[in-house]
Formats: sequence, C-alpha cells, structure tokens
Amino acid sequence: MPLKGTLAGCGYFANFQMEAWNRLPDLVTITAVCDVDKRKAEEFSAKYGVPAVYQDLSEMLDREKPDFLDIVTRPEQHLGMAAEAASRGIHTLCQKPFAPTIGKAEQIISLFNNSRPRLMVNENFRFQAWYREIKKLLDSGAIGEPFSFRWIHRANDGWTERPYANQPYFKDYPRLLIYETLVHWLDTSRMLFGEPSRVSCEISSVNPHIRGEDLAIVLLRYPGRLRGVIDGNRVSPNEEPYESLTRDAMGSLRIDGVNGTLWMHSSGRMEIEPRGGARSEHSWNIPSVGYRGDCCRATQEHFARCLLSGEHFESNGSDYLKTMRLVEQCYQSASEGLS
Repeated sequence: MPLKGTLAGCGYFANFQMEAWNRLPDLVTITAVCDVDKRKAEEFSAKYGVPAVYQDLSEMLDREKPDFLDIVTRPEQHLGMAAEAASRGIHTLCQKPFAPTIGKAEQIISLFNNSRPRLMVNENFRFQAWYREIKKLLDSGAIGEPFSFRWIHRANDGWTERPYANQPYFKDYPRLLIYETLVHWLDTSRMLFGEPSRVSCEISSVNPHIRGEDLAIVLLRYPGRLRGVIDGNRVSPNEEPYESLTRDAMGSLRIDGVNGTLWMHSSGRMEIEPRGGARSEHSWNIPSVGYRGDCCRATQEHFARCLLSGEHFESNGSDYLKTMRLVEQCYQSASEGLS
C-alpha cells in the first residue's frame, strides 16, 4: 500500500513537488494540501487531483493522520511546521533553505533525534540526473583523480527593479545567492568530491534593488591537491541558451582529472577528453520530463523508499548541517575579506 502523504504550502515550488508525487503512485498518495490562502490551496488541489484542502496545518495532520508531511514553505515557517509533525510521530520532508540559521536547524533536528519520526531535508540538486551520472563517471575512474573543478552559474533573473518574478520575496532576503542558490552546489560538491578542508569566499551586490548578495565566488580547498570554484551570479545570461527555465542545470561544470577532463553543459550534455586523446560526447539518457534533471521525483522517491526500507537518507538533518556550515563559512570569509 502506498505511503499516505500531505503537503504544506501551495506556492511556486510546490507545483514541481506535486507533479513529481503524482508520478510515484505505487509509493505515495498525497491525500491533502494545506495553505493559509484557501483559494490557492483549492486551485492547487483541483490542478493535481488532491482530495482534501485545509488552511490549518494542525487540523490537516489530525484529520488525515498521514505517514509523512512534505513542507514546501519559506524557511522561517519550517520549525513550527516540523514541530507539529514531530509531535504527532509524522515523518517529514523539509524544503531548503532548511532554516534561517544553524541554531534553528539544530532545533528542528532535535525534534527527530530518536529516529522515529524521521527527517529528510529536500536538497534535490544532488539528485539531478546529470550529477548522478557524473558521480558514476568519477567513481569509475573515467578522468582519473580530480584535481580541479569549476561550476559557473548564471540565472539572469535578478537585474530589474522587480527581480525574481517566480519568487519576488527573494529581493528582501538579507542573504541571498549563497543562502538560497549556491547552497545547492555546495551540497552537490560534497556528494561528488567529499568534505572540503577550507572555504574562502567573495560576495557582491550588483542589483541595487535587493538586500542581499547576487554575486559570489567560492573557493573550496580539499586535504589533497583538489581545488574547486563555484562562480555564480543572478544578473547575467547563461553561457549557452536553453529551451526551458526548469529543464536546464542552471549552469555548467568542468572537472579536470589526472587522466582527462569532463565538461557538463547546462543542457545536461557531457563531453570527455582523455589526456592525450580527442574530446567526444558522453552518451547517456538526459531526462526530458520533470524539474531540472527530474530531481524532484528522484529526491522524493529516495525519501519514500528509505521510509519503507529503513535505509539512511542521504540528506538527513545531521548531514545537512555540514552543508549549512559551509554556507556560514562562506559568509564569514566574505565578511573578513579572506582569500
């Protein structure tokens, strides 16, 4: 029998979550959604065929008695919602940013310390199909031991007086690019390359109409010879055009290894050049459906299967604190002018 799930928050990103849940019918059935804006919740439930609608989270959890709650709201709401679920023994999948501060994140994690109910942070970029493919290539030794990597991210949605059309509240975040966006690459770098030994960062605000930073360059240093750079801003066009704003990788990645180089383009297309050889296309099946490499479905499937099997979540609360600490190190480095 499929797991019974409920979803809190019917805003922009909840659409990608719900589309993915509806493609996992053997694992999950979403029986209810909740939003303080009842009309928004009703429109959302009608769009995705969800049976019940609520305005009050406590009422939804008490009446539906779900196996899990999917929290898809702003970070400042996560602690209260997680507490409602944990107090009822309900497993929780919580959207990122996980919490406004590490202290708040630790409070959420403490609610789930006894392993039941369980908590997973919905950090879906590490589940994008192209990064899972790259992980396989690195593990197979396709380019040998990596010694350098560089991510380039350009969103091109933050230049105007009213930027971030899909999530306009971003412009009021005191911390923006690293906290909300580049955290994805910090987490994915942990999945691909392990834990860095030092983080250095420079940030800047290009658009005068926002509070936080919209440009950042992060240097990751590892115990061996590996070094990595995450170079991002939200005001410039992507280096190559793409067809859909929700199908691309939001940037490109180059990895240099002792035996060759791997390129990943925004489209998910990859090329490999063995040392001393010719560059050629790496053939693999790039997803054509879902959000950015079908990462919502892959993340949610991982969550559901781990609930059913008891296996370890890749991004449980304690593990995700490591990613959040990298974010804090970035801001600390930037404030101190470290290089």
